[in-house]
Amino acid sequence: MRYLITAALMVPSLAMSDTLGEQSGLTINTINATDFEVIETQSMGAAEFWCAAASYNEARQGRSDLIALYVRSPRGPAKTAQGYKGVVFTTDPAGLPPPIASLTLSVDQPGATLKSRKGRSFCRDAFTRSTK
Repeated sequence: MRYLITAALMVPSLAMSDTLGEQSGLTINTINATDFEVIETQSMGAAEFWCAAASYNEARQGRSDLIALYVRSPRGPAKTAQGYKGVVFTTDPAGLPPPIASLTLSVDQPGATLKSRKGRSFCRDAFTRSTK
């Protein structure tokens, strides 16, 4: 019984550690205290961008998973890495257009927003897809 309880306690931490490490190979460059850029790698979709932004917010910056993340500059030429594409995210909505209600996940509209927690929910799907 003691081993069963120990195993049950370890499962949530193992699941979280899996999602924290899977996207660690992505390049995320700090622009200022509130803005950062996720650099696109081959075949990245919106889910991977949001996952990376949330991971940066929570794991690297130590911020709450309840903070809203916003797209400041949509997918396009990177601001911090010449020759690459990227998306600039921010935690400060000042100067952004109001978010448009949408049922699709996107990083192509300035002002698009998700809570960090929701962005992290895409990490497991984005980085553990099976080709079997």
